[in-house]
Amino acid sequence: MNAQSSSDPTGKLTIGLSHELPPELKFKLGIRRAPHRGFALSAPETIIALKNALRYIPNELHRQLAPEFLEELLSRGRIYGYRYRPAGRIKAQPIEQYQGRTLEGRALQLMIDNNLDFDVALYPYELVTYGESGQVFQNWMQYRLVKAYLQALTERQTLVIASGHPLGLFPSRPQSPRVINTNGLMVGLFDNPEEFRRASALGVANYGQMTAGGWMYIGLRASSTVPT
Repeated sequence: MNAQSSSDPTGKLTIGLSHELPPELKFKLGIRRAPHRGFALSAPETIIALKNALRYIPNELHRQLAPEFLEELLSRGRIYGYRYRPAGRIKAQPIEQYQGRTLEGRALQLMIDNNLDFDVALYPYELVTYGESGQVFQNWMQYRLVKAYLQALTERQTLVIASGHPLGLFPSRPQSPRVINTNGLMVGLFDNPEEFRRASALGVANYGQMTAGGWMYIGLRASSTVPT
């Protein structure tokens, strides 16, 4: 998964991306791609957007990845972190094939992968499941990190996520939710389409639609036969 977890001498869990740079992504032909979202950030805002994406990346990889992320921002209007997408096709696997300490953590990984299946997602490379802009995460770094958190999750912890960004594992009870996930929350003064597009480009807001960002979208079942 190119994400790793470790514990310091105090026992505190630390989860981060691997220091090994993934290979460049090879896009599969014939898969729908999200349109250019537009680029309207100022120079200072562009720097902020790059910093927000690079915060997930080990420092020694910043010099190489910063130009890649800038190119994505200019050419796509968003930083998706394509390099961190797992190779090949993402598809929901039988639950026993997922790693994790809890059934809930494994089930949520399955749901995430189902949302990003080529046969389900509208724009799978841009993490859009449906509705033109309903994203599972903002970028592929978040995908990898959340998967790692769900693998480490215990029945006495709750993972808190804000617009795709994992805030961490917090102590809770077995009866508590295993994940608390919010998307698209904006301060009232800035709660309008223009400011939301700006926040999305900056990497601080995600529009999850009703079920994409909540990982609950089921999608259509492909069939080779047509009823008569």
